[in-house]
Amino acid sequence: MISGTFGVIGRNFGAFALMALLLGGLPNLLVSFGQLWIAGGVKTFSPQVFAGSAVGLIVMMVAAFVLQAAIVHATVADLNGRRVVVGESLKAGLSNWLPLLGLAILMGLGLMLGFLLLIVPGIILAVMWSVAVPAKVVEKIGVTDAFQRSRDLTRGRRWAIFGLFVIYVIALWIVEALIMAAAMPFILSKGLPTPDSVGLTTVNVATMIASALIATITTLVSTAGGATLYSELRGTREGVGPEAMASVFD
Repeated sequence: MISGTFGVIGRNFGAFALMALLLGGLPNLLVSFGQLWIAGGVKTFSPQVFAGSAVGLIVMMVAAFVLQAAIVHATVADLNGRRVVVGESLKAGLSNWLPLLGLAILMGLGLMLGFLLLIVPGIILAVMWSVAVPAKVVEKIGVTDAFQRSRDLTRGRRWAIFGLFVIYVIALWIVEALIMAAAMPFILSKGLPTPDSVGLTTVNVATMIASALIATITTLVSTAGGATLYSELRGTREGVGPEAMASVFD
């Protein structure tokens, strides 16, 4: 799984990085900058401030769901021996973002309830639903069917998938630590001589860039890994190769 995930990313690093930056890192950076500007330049609440923040968050969420579907499409294309075309993957992303939003809402509610019940049920649900997104995108099924499909595919493999989750979290901590360590000289500096009303200091800029970079890497690896895991599960459980996922290109 690990070698397969990074193999897909390595073979298509330019396309994946471009999509992740455009739909992950850049919206995250712009929303963070907008919130900082609002916090520094506006002293009182106003409907315009609320509307601007809400629009920014909605744009970031939509971009994130488009990115998820696009990365899944691109990963499946690579596993099928096809050339990854950014335009085609983005088109697939745009056609799937709304169903993925519904899937994310239901998944979020389920996981929140599970983690409230002494954490363990939340972990079980996270593992059980780990390939719901690629199942939805590839097989073009409904949201509830995607949950059931993920449950069926992960049955009997959940301890191994949990192990992958642990490795992913540890690796993410290491990456976050390295990025924050690289940004630390700027965070510890005195800041840029810019107006206080904007609040744009070296500390804020370095923190926003580091956060956007972490978000980009996290989304890229987790989504490509989910699509690769989906392919591996279909291969081991159903005896089919990546070509069985070709319906995503229809």
